[in-house]
Amino acid sequence: MKFPPAGRARPLALSSLLVSLVCSCGPQEGAPGDAPLGESHSAATTGHRAFRVMTYNVRGPLDTGVRAWPNRKAAVIQRILANNADIVGVQEAQAPSGGPSVPADLIAGLTGTDKPYAVYNPGGGSPKLIFYKKGRFEPAPEVGQGNEALVNPYASSAECHSHAEGKKISWVGLRDLTSGKVYFVANTHFAYAAACSLGRLKEAAQMAAFLASKPAGVPVVAMGDFNVDAQSTSTPGESTIEDIEEGARLYRTARFDGTTGADDATFNNAWDGTPSTNYSRLDYILHTGGELTSSAPAIDRTESGGNTPSDHYPVLATIRPSLFSSGSTLSPTPSGTSTATQLFFADVTGDGCADRISWNASAGAGETWVAKSKCDGGFATAVKNEGAVSVVSTTRFYFADVNGDGCADKVLWRPTLGDGEVRIYPSKCDGTFGDRVSVFQAASTSESTRFFFADVTGDACADLVRWNPKERGGAFDTFVAKCGATPSFGSAVQSKEGANTSEGTRVYFADVDGDGKADRLLWNPDQDGGRTRVYRSTGAGAFAFAFAHDSGTSGVDTSRFYFADVDGDGKADKVFWRPTFRQGRMQIYPSTGTNFAGSPVMDNTGFSGSENTDFFYANIDGKGGADKVYWNPGAYDGDTKVFRALAQ
Repeated sequence: MKFPPAGRARPLALSSLLVSLVCSCGPQEGAPGDAPLGESHSAATTGHRAFRVMTYNVRGPLDTGVRAWPNRKAAVIQRILANNADIVGVQEAQAPSGGPSVPADLIAGLTGTDKPYAVYNPGGGSPKLIFYKKGRFEPAPEVGQGNEALVNPYASSAECHSHAEGKKISWVGLRDLTSGKVYFVANTHFAYAAACSLGRLKEAAQMAAFLASKPAGVPVVAMGDFNVDAQSTSTPGESTIEDIEEGARLYRTARFDGTTGADDATFNNAWDGTPSTNYSRLDYILHTGGELTSSAPAIDRTESGGNTPSDHYPVLATIRPSLFSSGSTLSPTPSGTSTATQLFFADVTGDGCADRISWNASAGAGETWVAKSKCDGGFATAVKNEGAVSVVSTTRFYFADVNGDGCADKVLWRPTLGDGEVRIYPSKCDGTFGDRVSVFQAASTSESTRFFFADVTGDACADLVRWNPKERGGAFDTFVAKCGATPSFGSAVQSKEGANTSEGTRVYFADVDGDGKADRLLWNPDQDGGRTRVYRSTGAGAFAFAFAHDSGTSGVDTSRFYFADVDGDGKADKVFWRPTFRQGRMQIYPSTGTNFAGSPVMDNTGFSGSENTDFFYANIDGKGGADKVYWNPGAYDGDTKVFRALAQ
């Protein structure tokens, strides 16, 4: 997947170049525009198990010849069986008098003692059938089932009356046999034709109100053919899908930017043999937020006999547990409304919970402020630290445990300071820091030098990595920490593997394979097709190429990548964000140990379309995976929000 282009933004703040085992820091750009603030609550495993959902408009028995229903029903049934979804909602399963019965054929082909599915059949001339795997789900009688009629706002003489007539929402409560969780599953089909926008908007308002009240707290999965694509030129600006999302607090499983193209369309515009470029995305799967999110959206374009079995493609998505709590904690931040403020997250007290450190060169005497983590997603009142101050904006601060006492130390460097030495202030494990220790063997007076602190040897001490694309052929030098009471490092270990001479390259360190040693990751929008390249730590300061991730590529320099263990399995995952991509949602590619997943998990918590938003990943509460920190100086009075990881 190649991400679409976007405009340029100013370069990353220097602090965002540091990515250690406890911190993955983001950009500082743009203007506010964010999701609503949720209520705070404790992170916990949700108990949900991932399941696959399909929506499929099978097209009623309207055609003749090779496209007549009897000639394609086997192919339709085969597509459903081949995709092996756990829940399937179909539309246009019509049963006209005197003609072939689509619902009867589907039920015969998918249910029975030797078939995998059971079905909720609400009845009627075009029932919105809901099939479900017998081995995975069973009816939930406490929720029940039903068939809600949708409004038709048109007079009987109006052209759109027949297009909106008889539309319904079928629904059924289903219990997951593997988890005991119950879901409210809905299937619908809205009014068709571009001219019938009013009908769809009225249907959307009714459906949103229905799904906001009827399920009584049970998570919702809704699907159907909504006959609208707001990104299409045929229905510009129609808010049908957005109205359902907002009114029922649902999230669609697939988001795209710009005009719908061939890869995003769910309607086969070549069905009648006259291809066009007017692509449309009409079919959607939506779900409740909170404990649920989605991954791996897919569109099945398989043909049979030179054409697809229906004029719509089967659309699939995996509904799965969320990675982050939908609620957040909100904590005041010193100088939080200033775009010049820089934030860092590291455990400076040694209690296993990452604390928040802030610095603004133009505020006061350039002090750092330490806000101790409460280990519940919140922070105590920030306390000013008067040591190692700087009023020079080009100063770079880092926080990492270089001596192995479990408390992150404070590191300061500026190429024009002293002889370019790295200055370390050992943590006292109480939020304050001791006297300066200068490290001269890694000294640099070049503005192009970048320093990173990460445990690349697996001894619980952060090592120092130096890189300058203009020096030593772009090779990386690792100074292995000696893990003593006084911070010190060994001689440089040079790694030419993955050497890079471009100042546009972003460098990250995180333990991707779960062996306890931080690996090196590189991304450059102008190199290797925008792929992320991973170099595995050998454990002695050198690195060996491991893999290049073929998915989640980007040739856009405003894209942001973060690497942190968000699912709590001990392996750092890949997170992609750009405010103009997929409406500001995070795309998370979990690590498998040998690669990142090919399809992303969509994160609907704390999303932002603002280039001025920063994201950070750190274990704030000391439990499970890395929590997500949101900060935008133009929103919420510059306070930081923490969305806690749901992994334990």
